[in-house]
Amino acid sequence: MAISQSLRSRAVVVERTVTLAATSGTSVGPAVPAGTLVLAAGIQPLQVVPSVTTYTVNVTDGTTTFGSALNINNVAANTIRVGTTAGLVAAADTIDAVTTISGSPGTIRARIFAVVVDLNESAKAASEVDRDVLA
Repeated sequence: MAISQSLRSRAVVVERTVTLAATSGTSVGPAVPAGTLVLAAGIQPLQVVPSVTTYTVNVTDGTTTFGSALNINNVAANTIRVGTTAGLVAAADTIDAVTTISGSPGTIRARIFAVVVDLNESAKAASEVDRDVLA
């Protein structure tokens, strides 16, 4: 018997709105459980980012950098920057934005996001869903 599509994990977007500091540092993003495959991750400034010398972001869980040196210097509000390095998050963690800044952009509100698939076993067996049981 085939397992219903409703029981299988699907790709979803996890996200968290943060305030990026005015200096280089780390902003904690969305949490993901152990056994999560990250397909892509990125950042979306929610306001205009002023022009400074350097303003790049690494989107990472601390082990894998899913988006490397994403440039948000002098971008319009709602500009999406995405990295496509896939990786497995082996232990429960967060997907964070690590900024490298030269200049004084002030604080910036941004959305950190990732497209993820939970690879852990389904919580329900096919027999627990009526439409999956053959009559």
